[in-house]
Amino acid sequence: MKTKLLVLIASVVLAATSCMQTPSGEKVKSDKASEISFPKDATTHNVDLDKSGIEWLGIKPTGEHFGTLAIEHGTLYVKNEELLGGDFTLDMNSITVLDIQDAETNAKLVGHLKSADFFHVDSFPKATFRFNSVLPIENNEANEDGIILTHRIEGNLTLRGVTRKISFPASITITSSGLKAQTLRFFINRTEWNVNYGSKSIFANLKDNFINDEMGVKITLITE
Repeated sequence: MKTKLLVLIASVVLAATSCMQTPSGEKVKSDKASEISFPKDATTHNVDLDKSGIEWLGIKPTGEHFGTLAIEHGTLYVKNEELLGGDFTLDMNSITVLDIQDAETNAKLVGHLKSADFFHVDSFPKATFRFNSVLPIENNEANEDGIILTHRIEGNLTLRGVTRKISFPASITITSSGLKAQTLRFFINRTEWNVNYGSKSIFANLKDNFINDEMGVKITLITE
């Protein structure tokens, strides 16, 4: 009986760990950067910095951490009520952690994320995303949050001095009052931008003391 109980407990722990290691959301593959240019005859719209931003998620076998990242400035290019591209800059010094309430522990993790182990903010204080490919998605249904993914965005993400092309789905709405673009959470492989700390694919002897290579990202862009 005791043996069966131990097996059951081990199975539950293994299942929980497996769930943490395989979060839901599209895993985005990156590629070599592409040339980015914007049409000169497009109308430019500035991003509302107070209403726009990035949500991040990091996962390891023992749990997860999440927080936000501020957009420093951003421009979207629109023509004939269609989004054609965008160019925005992220302030890496603005990174926050929202899941830790203790101020000292929170500051310690924020400091670690800013260090050379992760985003090396002293040397790379800015990240950018520039895109000029916005393709419609057909026959898509609303998800459980009522969000309909309408387009696929492709562009260059520059992080920690590395530029690579990524593509992800988004919901884009353009009205007389402005533009809103939002994504569901998707995942990028942080090691492709040299964010290698705690990566089991980089360091073979970590055992269970690793952090998932896949980092969750959720984007919200709203124009002024």
